[in-house]
Amino acid sequence: MTELIVGAALLGLFVVGGLVVWLRFTIGVDMRRAKVLSQGEPGTGRILRWDPTAVSHGGNSILRFTLDIRPRAGGPEFQGTADYCVRPMEAPQFQAGMERPVRFLREGERLLVEFE
Repeated sequence: MTELIVGAALLGLFVVGGLVVWLRFTIGVDMRRAKVLSQGEPGTGRILRWDPTAVSHGGNSILRFTLDIRPRAGGPEFQGTADYCVRPMEAPQFQAGMERPVRFLREGERLLVEFE
């Protein structure tokens, strides 16, 4: 009987943990993106390279872009990364060397970057 209770408790913890991770990677990403777009500073990001992530959304690849970011308000350029879901028809607009409008938000040591 004790084994059954312990097994049920472990299964419950596994289900709750999975739910938390799922919510973090779905709702959390949308909330972070909205925060950066509403509160972040505008700039221009020049794409240095892109790397595939292990995640896709609706058959579209989510890519991680490494960018040189130039703040619109002036100041030195710096590097950052942004994850973005690229549809196949958008791929020509996201090639190395191209410039795209971005918003960035500094939170202490963290730098959050999103394409506009």
